[in-house]
Amino acid sequence: MKKKIIVGIGLIAAVGVLATTALAAVGVKFTSSFSPAKAGKPTGVGVSFESSDPAAPQPPIMNKIQINFQKGGKWNGAKFPKCSASTLLSKGPSGCPKGSKIGTGTGVGYAKPVVTDPVNGKLTIFNGGNQILVFVLPDLGPTFITPCKISGGYNLTCSIPPIKTLPSAPDAAVGTVKTKTKAVKKGKLGLVVAPKKCKGSWTTKATFSFIGAGPVTASSSQKCKK
Repeated sequence: MKKKIIVGIGLIAAVGVLATTALAAVGVKFTSSFSPAKAGKPTGVGVSFESSDPAAPQPPIMNKIQINFQKGGKWNGAKFPKCSASTLLSKGPSGCPKGSKIGTGTGVGYAKPVVTDPVNGKLTIFNGGNQILVFVLPDLGPTFITPCKISGGYNLTCSIPPIKTLPSAPDAAVGTVKTKTKAVKKGKLGLVVAPKKCKGSWTTKATFSFIGAGPVTASSSQKCKK
């Protein structure tokens, strides 16, 4: 009996190690940058990331992204032209007011084994006032919106909805995303204002959440100017 208990404990420990290893295999390469990177000035923001799991044919399904930029920056979305999620869903990007488009990007998703090739998507980014709205036009499947709520100055919390492809296929998993917003200005007022202070560099931290896997944290830094 004692031997069986010891063996059982050993098996449980082994399973725990395997589970930890599986979760640890999920990785995200993340970069973020301001342009221009000058303290207190209107700026554009570039974000790119790539998720992967070497132990699986594709990464797990990502459902949330939290991005915390260097403290001291500001978002002035309420003072610039805005578009709403309802307008984007009913009319598409062409229905949004002039000046509400603030950036573009590309994305790649995976829905193996039914969809064997990567699913590419075109991203268009709009000012939504207290959020940004990412309109996604995929090569396969319906269009959708990823809303990113803004808090703490200009930090982002993006909720990724289920990404549909074919009726018989599983939801797509996010693989690669690259986005870039321009430095939008109205007189001296910027839509995004860079951090007030620069002590040589700025750091951005991000947390990526997945279905069936633990969150992955990553950071990116860049040099800045006073």
